[in-house]
Amino acid sequence: MAVNAQYCAFFDFKATEPEMVVSTLKGMMDTGWGKNIQGTKSLFSYQFNGPNQATHSIQFCFPDEVAFANFFTSWNLSTEAQLLGEKLGKFTEGINQALNTPLWYKNDWSNDQAFMIYQLDISDTKAYLNIFKEFTQTMAKKLGFENNSYGIGYPIIGKVKDFTHFVWMGANDVESSLRQTKQMLSDDLFASFSKDVAGIRKVVTTTMMVREMDF
Repeated sequence: MAVNAQYCAFFDFKATEPEMVVSTLKGMMDTGWGKNIQGTKSLFSYQFNGPNQATHSIQFCFPDEVAFANFFTSWNLSTEAQLLGEKLGKFTEGINQALNTPLWYKNDWSNDQAFMIYQLDISDTKAYLNIFKEFTQTMAKKLGFENNSYGIGYPIIGKVKDFTHFVWMGANDVESSLRQTKQMLSDDLFASFSKDVAGIRKVVTTTMMVREMDF
């Protein structure tokens, strides 16, 4: 993913043979179609994903509408990529597809390896965003993760009824992600923040997303 990405397509799936998934994805990204994608290409795994059936997510992030449109147009022109896509389907079960866009964020998330993801149902976006921005920047400085990425985004296509937005907090590794999450949840600032947004925000699910590789 790139810091200037405005559109990120998430293809969540359940992998029946993870090793074959990786090798097939590498083959797809080595085609002319894959090399000409005007964006970043990353494979993530989901950890402690609750009732969600997805085990992995392949994500493509684009800087603008043109790059996103070219991505889909080029797929129809690449027989090789489509054949590899059919092969990939033998080792995966599609769970969900969504096109997401950031609402507000800090720092380049392509440098982070682990992410805490919070899916939220927000009834007043403007009010929540104002409180969230102040809280996260203060907390990041206090706990020392101000150089990692954190922000809020939402699905503009492929929205599910359970949540309207998602928040992410990036970290250098799984250990750092768990440590900073535990510290945050026990901090008085978080208690105050939770009280301030209680009437406009509901936490739907939490999960951890780990970067497996970039292509």
